[in-house]
Amino acid sequence: MITTSKQEPKEPKTKGDSIWKQLISGDFLFAKETIRWYPFIGFVFFLMILTVLNEHNMNSKRQRIKQLETEYKKVISTLKHNNQYILYEENQELVQMLNRQGFEKNEKNIYKIIVHNTTENAE
Repeated sequence: MITTSKQEPKEPKTKGDSIWKQLISGDFLFAKETIRWYPFIGFVFFLMILTVLNEHNMNSKRQRIKQLETEYKKVISTLKHNNQYILYEENQELVQMLNRQGFEKNEKNIYKIIVHNTTENAE
């Protein structure tokens, strides 16, 4: 009993050619092994997007802090330069404004520590 096959013998595929061919054509994206990794790949892309957004947010906060620091230094230098008497009414307005912003006057007692030199006492 002789069987004949109409199938032609296939040429052996070289591994390198098939990998490059799959990469160029995109066939590897639909392989069963690759489809399993879609959720993980999506999660990695999501983390990368979050990282970029977080970096952008941090840079904008750094710029805002630098801007506020320069404004603060500018105001302090003008106050030191002017160093003039503040009227009582203006002072009260400043105190009220600072209280609204959350600053409160600390009225705790300040204690002095005096150290006596023992050599002076001995003489």
